[in-house]
Amino acid sequence: MRSAETRERAFGMDVTRAAACAMVVLLHVAATYFYSFGPLWIPALIYDAFTRGCVPIFIMLSGALLLPKEEPISLFFRKRAFRIIPPLVFWTIVYVSLFGERSVSLSDQLGTYLTRPYGHLWYFYVLIGLYLSAPYLGKMFRASNERETRIFLILWFFFACVLEQLRIIYSPQFKPETVFGTQLFSGYLGFFVLGAYLQQYGKIATPKRRWTCVIAFTGASAATACLTYVHSMHVGKPEESFYFSYLTPLVAVAGMSAFAFFSSITSLPNYLATPIAMISDCSLGIYCVHVMIISFFVERLHMADFFHTTWFKIPLLWAAIFLSATSLIYLVRKIPLMRYVA
Repeated sequence: MRSAETRERAFGMDVTRAAACAMVVLLHVAATYFYSFGPLWIPALIYDAFTRGCVPIFIMLSGALLLPKEEPISLFFRKRAFRIIPPLVFWTIVYVSLFGERSVSLSDQLGTYLTRPYGHLWYFYVLIGLYLSAPYLGKMFRASNERETRIFLILWFFFACVLEQLRIIYSPQFKPETVFGTQLFSGYLGFFVLGAYLQQYGKIATPKRRWTCVIAFTGASAATACLTYVHSMHVGKPEESFYFSYLTPLVAVAGMSAFAFFSSITSLPNYLATPIAMISDCSLGIYCVHVMIISFFVERLHMADFFHTTWFKIPLLWAAIFLSATSLIYLVRKIPLMRYVA
């Protein structure tokens, strides 16, 4: 039987996963209206900026769950491969079949997209690299004390986030990890370690600390929106330099703050806890299917035309799409084999 602390920690992970899942759907709904100026551009910009932390949150979740515990490496790789490969192959086939080029054979397209990401399925490819590194990174994490891990994260934040932001704005050809040989402190690896660090050392147990997280998240997201607005006005077109790669400093701070806040929630009333647990359980399938539902609702049904309030149009669309994706995956998971891909 799990201890009370273990149950509370698991519930916090469910809340965090459900929140990140809702955020990624809102992000992609908002992104539909971001890339051209129009009446929905500013709302899209703001909703987009406030949900950009979703991908870092997902990666931090994986790090929090995997790095602190030790597991035989062969068993770890088998479990993770079974977790990633079936849904990656299944959903690649689904998306290529429905949205692929009609002038190219399905087999040729599959050969292409199984070696490079199809749209939002890029996240599975990131997970492959992170999972391959996890057994070794976990040993480093468990052997390091808090101060040593904190120094690693500071170095990662500078090389992977600060220099990445400067690269995007001033010199797209500049690659800090190549120039400085800092591959260990580059990419999404830092979010992986950060999740484990926050889970082990960053307990948010008081209202004051929770409010600190809320303020940090709000401030970082608002700054992202403001800077994106100013920069877009300057260049004369929508420009996402301040949150393009999920590795910019403001997005990292927003994701870290949101993760710390949501994972600190250890209990909720049953009327909230039950749907949160269901969304958490269905999160993989929701992530995979939601882009298809966005395309159907926005491009085929033109559902945005049903809503006439500028600022509520995107949230209402999001609610319809998120509920549809959740309901669909909940029903699909009743089919035994589908639980492996959804």
